Amino acid sequence: MALPCGQLRAQVLAAPPRPPAADTAEWTVSLDADQRTYYLGREYGDHALSLSPSIVYSHPSGFYGQIQGYYFRQSTPPRYSFTDLEVGYANEFLPRWTYSASLDRVFFTEALGNGEPRINNGFEANTAYAWGPLALALDYNFFFQKQRAQTVSLLLTGTLEKANWLGADALRLTPGAEVFYGSPLALLRYGGAYATPGTATAPAPTPRRRRSGAVAVPDAPAAPRLMGYELTLPLTYARYPFSYALTGHYVVPRRTSTDPTAEVLRPAAYASFRVDFTFR
Repeated sequence: MALPCGQLRAQVLAAPPRPPAADTAEWTVSLDADQRTYYLGREYGDHALSLSPSIVYSHPSGFYGQIQGYYFRQSTPPRYSFTDLEVGYANEFLPRWTYSASLDRVFFTEALGNGEPRINNGFEANTAYAWGPLALALDYNFFFQKQRAQTVSLLLTGTLEKANWLGADALRLTPGAEVFYGSPLALLRYGGAYATPGTATAPAPTPRRRRSGAVAVPDAPAAPRLMGYELTLPLTYARYPFSYALTGHYVVPRRTSTDPTAEVLRPAAYASFRVDFTFR
């Protein structure tokens, strides 16, 4: 069993990546560490640590590529569960209005069996608009292969920033509130359904935004339904070429008719940490 990446990752939406400065390409090497892992308000594992290293290349034209890995502490060996390759394009409609679109595909460390559900391919579209310190972001995902699923997330953030303070180029506090919708089958994207902590040792692999277990998600219409809410409080310390972010999360799940009746969905809090190293 493997789990979703904190990109969320943490379920938090990010504004589309901005193109780097004119005629300058950028590389960013990152590591995400999540104390607990949630997707669409569902926890994977039992207070399990997850790690997600990644490398992103951003071209001045707006095109970018990313390779991301996923390690989940409670999965059966190998605990490195999958590699995700993504290509996309990010730009602006207006100086305060950004957008991005991308395609990605997951490659498992261990192949899934023929009978295991999978939705390896994904398309994502994201747009964000800023009013001064406030920003509103909308994110849409369409997952497809043998089955299809969708998710929609809406995130409102505010930014408080202090430049050239405590040795940092910028110190930022960015509280956010998110609401997310999803097709029940979105939990199958990486070959498994979420399950109760008691099934955390199930052997089927899964990755970045879902997890496998003994509880199967039944067939259901693809229309997204309300799955939950999340409050976030990231504190970022940036001093080029490094950036460090410590984030507090508070997740409030909403039960749907497709959730296992034995599964108890409670609000929960956890922390995540991210470090970025950027160079040109």
